[in-house]
Amino acid sequence: MSAEKKTEFLVHILDDAAREKLKNFFNDLEAELEREGMGIALFNVVQELVTNAVKANVKRVFFEENHYNLDDPSEYQRGIEDFREFFRRLDGAAYQKNLKAMELSVRVDVDLDHQRLLIFVRNNTIMVQEEEARIRKNLAAAMGVKDLVEFSVHYGDESEGNGLGLAMVVLLIKDMGFDPSFFRVYHNGGHTTARLEFPLSADYRPLRESVSDSP
Repeated sequence: MSAEKKTEFLVHILDDAAREKLKNFFNDLEAELEREGMGIALFNVVQELVTNAVKANVKRVFFEENHYNLDDPSEYQRGIEDFREFFRRLDGAAYQKNLKAMELSVRVDVDLDHQRLLIFVRNNTIMVQEEEARIRKNLAAAMGVKDLVEFSVHYGDESEGNGLGLAMVVLLIKDMGFDPSFFRVYHNGGHTTARLEFPLSADYRPLRESVSDSP
């Protein structure tokens, strides 16, 4: 493998062009890593994380436009219910203008060298406490199931629609032969980050042992 290589993608709305660009990139990465099936698995993982990040940005615009108070739990819950209905009929292309006006985007960074593959999916809104607690709960649940059916049976009613996506991410990481405990979702500096970490060398030292973050 060649020296360290870094690639960046910027997304406002995950449209067909953005999906195709990501899919082609990960197909090429599969060939470089010589790991059959890894390209489509990585694409599906990143697509899910980007979708969640875009949705978080859209939700923030929706909350601001409708003057919901994020710090009031009852008002936040009412806003979430209204947002679900809004999101079902969202015209992404039209709403992209609002996201750009508020400078809300999703950035995908891919950092590859001979020891590891790192993928960061960042959106420039932060999670409120309730959102962070729900993500941690869904991730913990996903670590203990063998497939999406089991997750749905035991946790589907509690995941509020996002749990299945996170469970899929965890299960795909397992299917690729990597440890899903390296997967992190955290926020700092006004951003929410989903970090994927794939060791490619036996002597790789995981990031959690070398840097401090807020996993």
